[in-house]
Amino acid sequence: MMDIRTQIITIFVSFIFGIIFSLQLSLTYKYLYSNKKIFKVIFSFLIVLVNTLFYFILLKKFNDGILHVYGIIFIIIGFIVEIFVKSFIVKKIHKWYNLT
Repeated sequence: MMDIRTQIITIFVSFIFGIIFSLQLSLTYKYLYSNKKIFKVIFSFLIVLVNTLFYFILLKKFNDGILHVYGIIFIIIGFIVEIFVKSFIVKKIHKWYNLT
């Protein structure tokens, strides 16, 4: 059983990882949805592999590699928050510079 400090760190790390994962997918969108099927499959596999390894390395460092449901939930929440923040920032930029 983990103490409360370790659980809070796990939640925070999972949330930040969700934000980083969403940003990475936004930046690599062009490659993930290319017309060449073999390129798309290889690139998708590498993205998933690298991100999964990175998350489990983070888990190993902060809580001895224990995966909990709330870790996955906070990855999803971080992913969604990044999408909303990005759309809010884009709307503000369009409003400031009249790019409608």
